[in-house]
Amino acid sequence: MNDVDREIFRNYSRHYQAGEVRERLPDDLERLKRDRLPRWLNEVPTSARILDVGCAQGHWLEALRRVGYTHLAGIELSAELLATARARLPEWVQLEQADLREWLRRAPPESFDVVFFHDVLEHLPREDTIEVLRGFHRLLAPGGKLSVRVPNMACLISGFCMAIDFTHQTHFTEYSLLQVLEAAGFDTGKIRFEQQAPRLFWSWRQPRRAVFRLLNRLRWQINNAVHRGFYVLADFICPKVFDPILVVVAQK
Repeated sequence: MNDVDREIFRNYSRHYQAGEVRERLPDDLERLKRDRLPRWLNEVPTSARILDVGCAQGHWLEALRRVGYTHLAGIELSAELLATARARLPEWVQLEQADLREWLRRAPPESFDVVFFHDVLEHLPREDTIEVLRGFHRLLAPGGKLSVRVPNMACLISGFCMAIDFTHQTHFTEYSLLQVLEAAGFDTGKIRFEQQAPRLFWSWRQPRRAVFRLLNRLRWQINNAVHRGFYVLADFICPKVFDPILVVVAQK
């Protein structure tokens, strides 16, 4: 870490904590499953070994714990964020303060069934990207899954998403993300991008919330239509994903 990165990182936890309200988990378990967790997680047994890389304040690990997962681990570079995660999570959740690149070199192979790598890859230097992804490929057990989340440069507001954080370094579209995952050893036939359409539901006790979700789904459809029209007018290759954030799941 150079001097500039070290200076920015010194105040990073304060900026991260500004999003605490947005990260807060819903109390209702069904709502938590529906709105926060991916559908494919229903296929993963609760005994699976799950790692959250860049676990920050532990929100994702807490969500996994609440739906029944019993073998959880997280690594985080920030001591302040990790202290918050330790206070939030039970003692049996394994947490470690470490630099990801150093940690991967000593981690035993095939030691996890699922790895979540959300909102971290864009922070790494370009030259470290494939090496880190190769480390995850080695870390996963056969059939294991790696979930990666990064800003989507194909989105019209991508510039804001990247520039919102000074520590963002590397840019991705679905094409370049597929390219680096393939270079890291993942089979392109086992890589899929997640649809992020708001999930529809109906509740007689909360009809207003259900109607609002329907309107939000319509907003998502309009956003996709506007983006497709923009790419058609530009006479350029058209992506499949237009959400501000790309989420991809690669299976070993």
